Amino acid sequence: MATTVIRRAEPEERSLLTGITVRSRAHWGYDAARFRVWVERLELSEGMFLDVEPYVAEVDGRAVGWAALKRPVDGLCVLEELWIEPEWMGRGVGAQLFQHAVERARELGADRLEWVAEPGAVGFYEKMGGRPVRQEMSRSFGHRMPVMRLDLPAAGAP
Repeated sequence: MATTVIRRAEPEERSLLTGITVRSRAHWGYDAARFRVWVERLELSEGMFLDVEPYVAEVDGRAVGWAALKRPVDGLCVLEELWIEPEWMGRGVGAQLFQHAVERARELGADRLEWVAEPGAVGFYEKMGGRPVRQEMSRSFGHRMPVMRLDLPAAGAP
């Protein structure tokens, strides 16, 4: 596999990130009508870049995924986004992007990381060490979404 480069996303890349998000979420086979409504309301604002640290994963110079990490509050970091182009799922890019978010959360002083997972991605996140801790109702799709957590012991801690 080619080398994956993870870099900070720029505000001008919002349409690129939106496209990856839409294609990635479409992979999970949602009801077409609900999906269209969700896409119409999807907006990655420039202000988003003030609230999160967004990262892009590139392979051979092509953006194939992205993640956004909210800075910690009381030791809790939130992974707001993690989307991979469908043809790159299962090829290690998501794992690298997730691991980058974990390392960055530790650097920011977090002792735990939480995120809302696509139901079909729970297995991936469990392989990454995450565990379901509760569920939230999806306002867009009308089903329960697992909230997952990964404890982040300090580097070198048992």
